[in-house]
Amino acid sequence: MRNSGNGDLNLHGEVRRAPTTRADNFEGAWEVKRGDLLWEDAESQFLRSRKLGIYGATRAVKPRTIEEYRWDLKQLFDFMKERGVNHYAQLSEKLVLDYIEHLQNKNWSIATQRKYLISLRAFLRWVERDPSCRGLESFVRFLPRIPKAVRKSFVPSVEHMEMFRAGFDRKVIWGLRDYTAVSFMLDTGARIGEVCNLEESDFKWEVCLVNLDGKTGERLVPFDRETTGHFFRNWMKARVQFAHPDCKKLFITRFGGACTPNTFLQSFADNLKRTGLSKILGDGTISCHTVRHYFCTMYLVNGGTLHGLQRITGHKNIETLMIYVHLANQINAIAKEHADASPLKQLTNREVLRESKRRRMVRF
Repeated sequence: MRNSGNGDLNLHGEVRRAPTTRADNFEGAWEVKRGDLLWEDAESQFLRSRKLGIYGATRAVKPRTIEEYRWDLKQLFDFMKERGVNHYAQLSEKLVLDYIEHLQNKNWSIATQRKYLISLRAFLRWVERDPSCRGLESFVRFLPRIPKAVRKSFVPSVEHMEMFRAGFDRKVIWGLRDYTAVSFMLDTGARIGEVCNLEESDFKWEVCLVNLDGKTGERLVPFDRETTGHFFRNWMKARVQFAHPDCKKLFITRFGGACTPNTFLQSFADNLKRTGLSKILGDGTISCHTVRHYFCTMYLVNGGTLHGLQRITGHKNIETLMIYVHLANQINAIAKEHADASPLKQLTNREVLRESKRRRMVRF
């Protein structure tokens, strides 16, 4: 019999794969019959394709993205295993649609549902494009249209943002951690993933620059020595007694390991309720991304340039920043209009005028 190039054919025309290691290892192929693709093997080979940037991946992704894919697909695999579906060949149109309906019925936000659907689509497209999966149906055509993410136009006021930042109790070590993180983001516009990646060696104290490593690559960003530098020195002194010896990341959890974006996602949500801002502004209004959104807008409001902002935030496309230009222009225009039209200011000006007239009166 003819060899297919992917393994040896037996008398029944089935392909046998070479032995492989555990699913967590990216090396090697899986040992299954054609069509019997176990979820663990599928995860291993899919993540390998993302790591290498092949079979539907536009580029090689970073380790953090690999972990996000792993978590998102766990939702799919757990759902299928609960229904006795242990390998890909058992998948059907009905099961795929049932899973999508399951995502919609959970108490997850629209953004979380969208994230899981994007990972599902990437996984099914990999099945469609990987030659080793030839013969397996991808089910991509059954997926609903995934809408584009809606950009938030909400910008907290200066008072609300300061109220939010002050809500973290710096007398408690984890409050100090979160206060330092949000202060750093307000000073540098860093993404939360870049905050979690920070190490002590990233700080260039002599020139007040910090190296941020995120999804758009590395970049040097200035920070304020008097504020951000002071907060970080205090945090690093407190961090020593809780950090795991092998952990190099600056921000750590209660167990001594590195923080993830979910760590701050939860602490920000708790702080929103603790400060009472959830009742004033609504749940989820100040999140990790909102802080970065606030930085971009207020940087322009305070006189920063668009190109300077692009270099700081790491946006590759300057058109993405135009939303912040519009917001900054609106805020400045409203502030100018308010300064001229404020009824209180008009009354105050009349009082000042009357006082000045009284002072000019001379009694004999």
